[in-house]
Amino acid sequence: MEYIRDNVHGDIKIKDEVIKELINTKEFQRLRRIIQLGGGQFVFPGANHTRFSHSIGVYHVIGKFLNNVHIGKQITNNDKLLVQIAGLLHDLGHGPFSHTFEKISTVQPHEKYTADIILGKTEVNAVLKKHGLNPENVVAIIEGTYKNSLLNSFVSSQLDADRLDYLLRDSINTGVSYSKLDLDWIIRNARIINNKLVFRLKALYAVENYLLGRFYMFKQIYHHNVSFRFDYTLKSWFMRLTDLYNNNYEFKNKDVINSLKDLLEGKKCNLEDYLRLDDYTMIEWIKKTQFEEDEILRDFANRIINRKFLKVANSIESKQLNLYKDLVDKINQKYYFTTIENIDLIIYDCDKNNKILFCRDEDKNIFELSELSEILKSVPRNIEKILYVFIKDNVK
Repeated sequence: MEYIRDNVHGDIKIKDEVIKELINTKEFQRLRRIIQLGGGQFVFPGANHTRFSHSIGVYHVIGKFLNNVHIGKQITNNDKLLVQIAGLLHDLGHGPFSHTFEKISTVQPHEKYTADIILGKTEVNAVLKKHGLNPENVVAIIEGTYKNSLLNSFVSSQLDADRLDYLLRDSINTGVSYSKLDLDWIIRNARIINNKLVFRLKALYAVENYLLGRFYMFKQIYHHNVSFRFDYTLKSWFMRLTDLYNNNYEFKNKDVINSLKDLLEGKKCNLEDYLRLDDYTMIEWIKKTQFEEDEILRDFANRIINRKFLKVANSIESKQLNLYKDLVDKINQKYYFTTIENIDLIIYDCDKNNKILFCRDEDKNIFELSELSEILKSVPRNIEKILYVFIKDNVK
């Protein structure tokens, strides 16, 4: 048995040999080199935590649920191990700068790369098979299609181990207090009724606090305008790189092009090449393009390296876009002007299948959260659409 010292959960116990071996695979170790919040690190100096620590945190939170005697006694030992492995591996497919990478490469989402890694010729796949575990079952839990739907809810639902860990972890590492949720109380009041994860009414306020914390984290942290500025500047760099490649530009450094060839051609990245991608390699490639002859590519590379991202001119309603017509006419619209539509988070979706459910102590009648929560009833369900207008900083 081994322990990992974690700044969020304290000592995390690693008791199964298969978990230890999975953590030591090169595919999992790669997550050390992928920052959890992408552009958030440019706003909050402490937000340099990684997908590696988050994934171990998710494994730990699922373990805490399973240690609840009311939960653990209804799940087989094999299923307990499977769901903990799914939690551990659920983010394997993230690219450089986490979700930011999916904005510059839209060929395949990270969830599909996660499945490719678990099912492919990888160290992770070999470890699972060595211990008699079916990699397809692990993928099914991550994708929410496993035959025992209860296990899916621990990894992907509206109140799951993934969200519980990242809200705590992101709050601590950014230095804000929005989502210091009562994890132990929520887990202590978890039950299983009719093969569904249900919470006692005693946990209602703690769950409301969790939902409000997530809402505030999206408003203040995940949707911070500097993060958007980083995302779009990186996207513009990649767009210019692609255009130059398609126009047979003679690059000084061929390493960048050879490494990103599939992505530049709009293809799904070869798995072996994809696993070479991380924050470190991307930064190194961006640094190399600082010395290219092309002025636009060089400009974007310098902006990324020196944190001089494109400015947000304003956040406006869609109907106000015509106010920026004169400004748009002055600049290279393809690279230096765009609008990003931000759809605000719906705090809780009672129309989804994976609803948050509650029960009273004295019976097994189940209630859905929106039936009980006065706070949810007061929160608008309208989706607010805002356009973020990006411009070159020297345009007036």
